[in-house]
Amino acid sequence: MPSSIAIVNKRPVFMDEIRDLYALLAPIGQLTGNGQLRETVSERRNRKGEDVAFWYLSPELVKKFKLSESTQEAVIADDPTAIDWVRLRFGGEVKTIKLDINQLRQNAMELPPGPTVRDISVFN
Repeated sequence: MPSSIAIVNKRPVFMDEIRDLYALLAPIGQLTGNGQLRETVSERRNRKGEDVAFWYLSPELVKKFKLSESTQEAVIADDPTAIDWVRLRFGGEVKTIKLDINQLRQNAMELPPGPTVRDISVFN
């Protein structure tokens, strides 16, 4: 369902579009540590378009959207099979939530961070 639009000072302002969504929450680094979630989000947006309902939330955004008080990261989607696939791949806890799609579009369009670089060199 499209958002309602109001005209304020000759500019369109999108009204709230609260929807039922699925959230996958996991401790920080569990979803993004190896960089594969970044590839997953990028591939999904390339295949289905930038407006696909599939977002990564950093720990700061998880707190902003009041999904958890602990340090967690999240993936949000409107498709339960997409969330199930990410959960099977990375682990985490799934829950249903209600969020404003427009707020996600304004705040959560960044790709997840790249892989954590680890120093695996051996010193004698």
